[in-house]
Amino acid sequence: MNCCKKEKVSKGCQTGNLMIVGFSVNGFKSLANFSLDEKTGLGNFTCLVGLNGAGKSSVLQLLDFASHLMRGDVTNWLSKRGWSVSDLHSKLSNSSNIIIGITVRVKSGKLFSWVGSFNRSSLSCTLERIFEAEGEYIFNLTRGRYSILNTQPSKIEFNYVGSILSALKDDVLSPEIIEVRNAILNIRSLELLSPHLMRNSSREAAIDIGTGGEKLSPYLYNIKGKEREKLTALLREFYPAVLDFKVKQERAGWKKLSIIEEFNGEIIETEAKHVNDGLLRILAILAQAGSGNATLLFDEVENGVNPEIVERLVHLLQNTGQQVIVTTHSPMILNYLSDEVAEKSVHFVYRTFDGGTRSRPLFSIPRMQKKLAIMGPGEAFVDTSLTNLTSECAKLDADESSNLEKGAM
Repeated sequence: MNCCKKEKVSKGCQTGNLMIVGFSVNGFKSLANFSLDEKTGLGNFTCLVGLNGAGKSSVLQLLDFASHLMRGDVTNWLSKRGWSVSDLHSKLSNSSNIIIGITVRVKSGKLFSWVGSFNRSSLSCTLERIFEAEGEYIFNLTRGRYSILNTQPSKIEFNYVGSILSALKDDVLSPEIIEVRNAILNIRSLELLSPHLMRNSSREAAIDIGTGGEKLSPYLYNIKGKEREKLTALLREFYPAVLDFKVKQERAGWKKLSIIEEFNGEIIETEAKHVNDGLLRILAILAQAGSGNATLLFDEVENGVNPEIVERLVHLLQNTGQQVIVTTHSPMILNYLSDEVAEKSVHFVYRTFDGGTRSRPLFSIPRMQKKLAIMGPGEAFVDTSLTNLTSECAKLDADESSNLEKGAM
């Protein structure tokens, strides 16, 4: 894979929201040479399945890492996860840098790609480029100088962490550069959602609920008017006894969440620390999915959720109006996808013979195609040994690689 390769724009692109239509990476954890794009099924809803240890969570972590490159807070990101920068490096890659490529469909419908080479010593991208397919660079950083559109390269005379775009003001950037940056910056990871963290009071300012839901209270505090009414109505679809939620601001700005429910005509207010895990998880997911233009990442989205409401949750995630990428171990999630959606959106993540993480659309694999003709997506998944499927996919990779080498001779 070449992360710096310019890709052709597919014709007939739709205008509208910003959307990530492809990404690739060299040298991040088990993702030594990994890519996922529109051609292979990256869309508004994407579901990653596979064995434990295949690298599903690493895919989400990569996207979250890219978002924090654009925010310029790599150090804080590593600290929150309890990692050192050396933990990011792939033992399967000879390169010391991590090279990431992300393609974004901007509001005009055009595709632009951002490529960054992250230096683990400086904690910054020492090479960055943004370009339209078959076009010139609209942003270029190399050898300590950067240029925007057709301007003369400027020497970098300031320090930055992550992407240099995190340190440049909007008024010096073109609209397309800002849109690409914002699409990556607005990746919101909810992969570490923890009811324990959601129960805590918080006084932080919040533009999202936080990776683990630790900012849920201040985030809900800022939701007002019709948006709040919509959120409450949605929550009631999952938990009919819920009347409302309340966030009380206490001394020094601490915000405390309570849930208001009605049972047999009696109204009961319960502090978040006594509310069940499933309700808190659903409230967090609904709150984050209900506003903004972001790419939302969920790891094992069904965890802690009552099986009776999983169908509603899957429907919501497919129709939220935002881009959603989930991982799951549960065939139940697949059961609530139509065959057509499953064919496009479900990806099997696996390890190759050399240990690298790859993915294929699950129902593009020959024997899975046959099963889908006579079974539902969830049934086909349950009826399959993922260990055997991993070996089959790894062999397909090896055969395809061998054929490419022969063709190049």
